Amino acid sequence: MKKLPEALSFFELIRTRNLAYVDKTRFIKEYEDLEVYAALLLRPCRFGKTLFTEILSYYYDKASQELADALFKDTWISSHPTELKNSYYVLKFDFSGIRTVKDAADTMDLLMNQITKGIYNFYKRYPEFIIANLVKSKPNATPADVNSFYGNRDFFTSPAKIIDHFLNDYSARNTPLKLMVIIDEYDISANDIFSSNPREFMSIAEGEIGAFCNVLRNFNQSGDIERIFVTGSLPVYMNTAVSEFVSVRLSSRPEVNSLAGFTDDEVLELLKETVDFSTCPHTPEALREVMKSRYGGYRFAEESGDTVYNATLCINFISELRSRNYKIPKLRLTTANDVDYTKLSGYLNLMTEHNQKKLTAVLIKKRPVECALPVTVKITSPNARLDMSQGISLLYHQGFLTMMSADEVTEYCGKPASSTFVKTPNYYISMLFERHALEKAHIPWNCIENQSRISELARDNDLAAVLSLLKSVAPTFVHTDVSREAEYQLCLAVYCSLFMNAANSFTLTREYYVRHNGVIVLRDGYDEDVPGNDTAANEGDLILAADTKKGRADLVAENKDPRGPSYLMEFKYKRNARVSQKTESAEREKLLAEARRQLLFYVTDDHLKTIPNLHKYAILYVYGKFYLQEITD
Repeated sequence: MKKLPEALSFFELIRTRNLAYVDKTRFIKEYEDLEVYAALLLRPCRFGKTLFTEILSYYYDKASQELADALFKDTWISSHPTELKNSYYVLKFDFSGIRTVKDAADTMDLLMNQITKGIYNFYKRYPEFIIANLVKSKPNATPADVNSFYGNRDFFTSPAKIIDHFLNDYSARNTPLKLMVIIDEYDISANDIFSSNPREFMSIAEGEIGAFCNVLRNFNQSGDIERIFVTGSLPVYMNTAVSEFVSVRLSSRPEVNSLAGFTDDEVLELLKETVDFSTCPHTPEALREVMKSRYGGYRFAEESGDTVYNATLCINFISELRSRNYKIPKLRLTTANDVDYTKLSGYLNLMTEHNQKKLTAVLIKKRPVECALPVTVKITSPNARLDMSQGISLLYHQGFLTMMSADEVTEYCGKPASSTFVKTPNYYISMLFERHALEKAHIPWNCIENQSRISELARDNDLAAVLSLLKSVAPTFVHTDVSREAEYQLCLAVYCSLFMNAANSFTLTREYYVRHNGVIVLRDGYDEDVPGNDTAANEGDLILAADTKKGRADLVAENKDPRGPSYLMEFKYKRNARVSQKTESAEREKLLAEARRQLLFYVTDDHLKTIPNLHKYAILYVYGKFYLQEITD
């Protein structure tokens, strides 16, 4: 079994150590065929952009010709080489490791250090190009001297000054080969603070990064730089320097949809290379389905029929699977993945409160959103708020949303549509949105995630763990007099806890529409997607549903083992208040009767009535107390 390239994006090390490698070299040819000489590839973090820039660097760099033959052995491009192989001087800047430390000034210092490092590495490969004015004062100058020269912050006070000095010196050489500039994660220095501190973001993006890009644009237009390949993830340009000379056309081309991220076939091959299936109790296909539901589903071109997986999370999953003796890892949103939640919350908070709540409410129901995806998102001031389309575009480019294919849109709309639709790509991202919704309702996530006892529901029809969960969140969530909102919060809390602790045992569905003969029986007027009055499939069904006035079951937990118990849950809420025991008892009985009618209606559904061992529960919160009641026929 091959070792995994965990937290490793260095192409040379992956290949020389014979680590598991997913071959993406066919996209070198696709890149050349598109004839985009100043290209920007926007993809979310952790999809493999850095590794691809490494591949481009070794493939095109004249100094790497001998090494490249060994590194690309047995890859697609080794059998399909292009005329441009090893035909450029390559200047590569890797900004992927930059993280904001204190403020814009510290971030710019790190950025300049990385630019200096890129120039230093260029002169290590091409010592004959060591800058002329340095050689005059020190004939035996080395790349280390160049590093010191460009590290002089009294003279080189900005990224633009460093790159301008280097390119002017390079241009004066009149070399026969052209220069290719590769920049990985050009926006990472601003990315980390965009969601938390727009003012600091503006000072970085509007000033220093913009000036740096202006220099590159000038030398690209003069012909000194023949190719520029830039990666990033933010569709936000405070300065037009990037958008004026770098084409984003590469990002949305269906030919390069799977340039970053893993396809179905690539995940399957990776599993076969890294998992010992003579001892693993799961098949490669079964593991792939788990990984796809958690980390797959990303599409970056509507015309593409394929979707891709988050590459890093797939590798992490396989690593944990192997360390746990092939026991499937739990889905986690905390610890290392807290960065994703922090970013998501920060980006959502850049939207108005109304738009944020409206978008979240639709997405956590697993429903798509129609939108326009602007190429750029403009922030006009630190206190500005994104409109809906800008917020959706930002979330899409950061990997929290994905495009639906043209076929999916046609199926959803019932006819071809010219609009773009987005949705959450997988369970992992859906749970991040659901965590955000719960914490907005003052329900702490640790109460949800740390409920291991709830997994026992897969074996025993005993909802004591659910009652314990609800009691733990009750003191924090009761901030509303709106029954519908509180019932939604209670249902979401139970759903998330079941998903985090028992997803391997249950298929979970919230707001399950009841169907008769394949047709939805009742669409109730509370449905945001179908505003207005109640509608039914036919008059008979409307009469049948009239007593319930609700065509959706709150929560269905179908056991994947037909021998185990499955659950149908209906939640009811009456605000917290001081009332007499008689009033409390009467209200409880009223809500219980209502829940009973609804549950008995739900089990007339085409599928629900076929589930063996389906237990129906009314879960009530009445004047400060919880009640669980199993409903029998």
